Amino acid sequence: MADDKWGDQYDQTGREPFHWQSSISYKTADKIVLKGYDTTELAEAGWSFAAAVFLLFQGRLPKINEEKMLNFFMVEFMEHAMSPSTLTARCCASGRPALNAAIAAGIMTFGEAHGPGHLHGIMVHKYMEMGEKNGWNLTQIAEQLVKDHKGKLIMGLGQPQHIHGDPRAIRIMKMARELGVAGKFHDLQIEIEKAFEKINGKKVWTNVIGGGNSVFMDLGFSPLAAWAVGVLCRGFSCAAHAMEEMTREKAWRASRTTKMINLLDLSIQGPKYYDGPPDKPVPKPGDRKE
Repeated sequence: MADDKWGDQYDQTGREPFHWQSSISYKTADKIVLKGYDTTELAEAGWSFAAAVFLLFQGRLPKINEEKMLNFFMVEFMEHAMSPSTLTARCCASGRPALNAAIAAGIMTFGEAHGPGHLHGIMVHKYMEMGEKNGWNLTQIAEQLVKDHKGKLIMGLGQPQHIHGDPRAIRIMKMARELGVAGKFHDLQIEIEKAFEKINGKKVWTNVIGGGNSVFMDLGFSPLAAWAVGVLCRGFSCAAHAMEEMTREKAWRASRTTKMINLLDLSIQGPKYYDGPPDKPVPKPGDRKE
């Protein structure tokens, strides 16, 4: 190929072969290492899944209160009954693809109006930086944010079903205060809720995105990392719903005699169409037997 005018681009002389580079992990024949820690040793030492997630995204093992906070969020966020993600996973599963396709379909619904929105994190980071640059306090930052979004959706506020306050957000933020991990983003979210009511004349509660993302950022997670952890958590829910659809229902269930309604109608999300275990008190983990 002496006459090939592009020949020099194929010449490997003195060039190092291509390779991937990562600061996250490596593996050998004997172990898998995550951020410097043998994963088997982490498991054997009793570190939780939440602690491993924290290590993966932050590069260090969490303090006790940080681990408790992350675990609290992951449990709170994992399930939200019939929502766009789980219904999409079910619809996909009704066609009987591989399970991972149904899970992927479910989490692909996450965006501005549903799921772990990283746009909220980007928004509050932007206004926090703007406020610190201008010497504003949190109240002033929040009021500027609300004014700039007049007539527009404000990420982190409002939930169509939890109209009297999202119970997940309320408890996540309360737990953050109790564990001592609530910081400036937690406080800013509270101010945003107040500013919205002051400027618009009506109360709109913080939802799980506003509450959860704020706590995530106070824990040191980036908006994208917080989004990724939320997707991971809800992915388990999508998997369970898809599996139930595949094992309990007929494939492609449809009928010419079935009255069609909105798949997300709130009337089908309550206990009337739930046939799982009855409500029961939550036991203390320490009460378990070995």
